[in-house]
Amino acid sequence: MGGLGKTTLAQMVFNDQRVIEHFHPKIWICVSEDFNEKRLIKEIVESIEEKSLGDMDLAPLQKKLQDLLNGKKYLLVLDDVWNEDQDKWAKLRQVLKVGKSGASILTTTRLEKVGSIMGTLQPYELSNLSQEDCWLLLMQRAFGHQEEINHNLVPIGKEIVKKCGGVLLAAKTLGGLLRFKREEREWEHVRDSILPALRLSYHHLPLDLRQCFSYCAVFPKDTEMEKENLISLWMTHGFLLSKGNLELENVGNEVWNELYLRSFLQEIEVKSVQTYFKMHDLIHDLATSLFSASTSSSNIREIIVEDYLHMMSIGFTEVISSYSRSHMQKFVSLRVLNLSCIGLKQLPSSIGDLVHLRYLNLSGNLSIRCLPKQLCKLQNLQTLDLHGCHSLSCLPKETSKLGSLRNLLLDGCYGLTCMPPRIGSLTCLKTLGCFAVGRKKSSQIGELRNLNLYGSISITHLERVRMIWMQRKPIYLQKKICIL
Repeated sequence: MGGLGKTTLAQMVFNDQRVIEHFHPKIWICVSEDFNEKRLIKEIVESIEEKSLGDMDLAPLQKKLQDLLNGKKYLLVLDDVWNEDQDKWAKLRQVLKVGKSGASILTTTRLEKVGSIMGTLQPYELSNLSQEDCWLLLMQRAFGHQEEINHNLVPIGKEIVKKCGGVLLAAKTLGGLLRFKREEREWEHVRDSILPALRLSYHHLPLDLRQCFSYCAVFPKDTEMEKENLISLWMTHGFLLSKGNLELENVGNEVWNELYLRSFLQEIEVKSVQTYFKMHDLIHDLATSLFSASTSSSNIREIIVEDYLHMMSIGFTEVISSYSRSHMQKFVSLRVLNLSCIGLKQLPSSIGDLVHLRYLNLSGNLSIRCLPKQLCKLQNLQTLDLHGCHSLSCLPKETSKLGSLRNLLLDGCYGLTCMPPRIGSLTCLKTLGCFAVGRKKSSQIGELRNLNLYGSISITHLERVRMIWMQRKPIYLQKKICIL
């Protein structure tokens, strides 16, 4: 079972001073469901050498690892192993046999069969927490070490503990959720409405929250996700429902906050003005199960793309060297295209054929200097992410035709010399990371006048501002905005 504390216990062993003094090197690898020998060996080598490797064939990788481990009393932790194929383990074990006597491999797994395949010692099985331990943990999280417990909350807390089912993750998460809550009605609310979700059903979520939560399954386990980007993707797929006069971004923020308060999301970190978070692997499993249930088949492991007509989302992780117009035309239903950080030098003009595209991510492509004018045909485009495109010097002149654009992310586009004409006509725009003042009237700072922007904006080339245009009519920016 997940959430019992297997990884936490392994981490305590791994970081114990006695272990540190006894083993060298110490390597920690998160395996998950992909027990791929080449990937695992590459990650072990990278961990030992503390640097990234380029692409290598399996044989030289095996040789390199054996050279590094030969005669060493190493400790290798393989966390969250699912592989039940004995042959795969035997091949990896053969490579690892070069260590000194006493070298050890520690594995965590939810599957008893994995323990019997990989283990030479009797597995240590973690059981569910006793109700007493579960109660102590929940109280510690909810009240800390010093505060006196409100005795009126004790019977409600005991009921909550019973519903935790002895799962460590549930006790920890609920304890954190109850922290600073001191009213009986607040504890009763947790007991009556939040707990069923923490017992792995999660089916009491409203439909819009369920869709948004399950969509997180498209990100691999342990991915550090960015809040604003996720909200943009929710919008792209139509998961967010209008609420009165609220902008969809605000609706998405409410949904995200609700998922966080229900402890579906964790490990929040704010970098600059962006919020990052992760999902516990158990919670990710639940998201995956919900996501799979909404598809036509829950057992799809590999898709060979032959018919592109209904594909709605695609991303690449390697450099794409060539395109053809016919290739791009096949993805006629595409809504999401992620081409971030792949070394892209030029976006093909056939991008204009993707008329249903709503989200285009080109961030981190350092060599892109300009974008094709055909990009401006994308009338449904809501998010254009160009942050970190250092060499980008200009946007297409007809960018103002992107009438649905809500997010134009230009942070880190240091080479941008001016804005395209009439950017102020993009009245749906909510996020604009950078505004480079141009010399012409149509790209002056006055273009910001009619925009209802949020977040922060960096305004460059202020020496080009023509005061006459500033004096005609004042510019109003949202109170939230921060001019850098």
